[in-house]
Amino acid sequence: MKTRSKELSPNLRYMFWALVALIVIWILILSANSFLNTWKLQRKVQLLEKETSFLKAQNDSLAQENERLKTDPEAAEKAAREKFGLTKPDETVFRFVPAKEDDPKK
Repeated sequence: MKTRSKELSPNLRYMFWALVALIVIWILILSANSFLNTWKLQRKVQLLEKETSFLKAQNDSLAQENERLKTDPEAAEKAAREKFGLTKPDETVFRFVPAKEDDPKK
């Protein structure tokens, strides 16, 4: 018994490989769940995790400062004096303005 191999026409072969190429491009680049989109989303998640850890550390620091200001009267007084310029009654405050430096080019 003889087996005959049937050759595909060149046009059909080109269409087959074009279809395979389109499917591969779709999977790698164009679809919503493509490798490219997945990679971009992973990078975005990493950046957001870094930002989250930074903000958590900052939040913890501010919570400690808040607790210190609530419990330590000296710290509260120091903060009121430095940040808001408050003074005690009958207290005189001297503020020194730095002298302007002469421009050496003139």
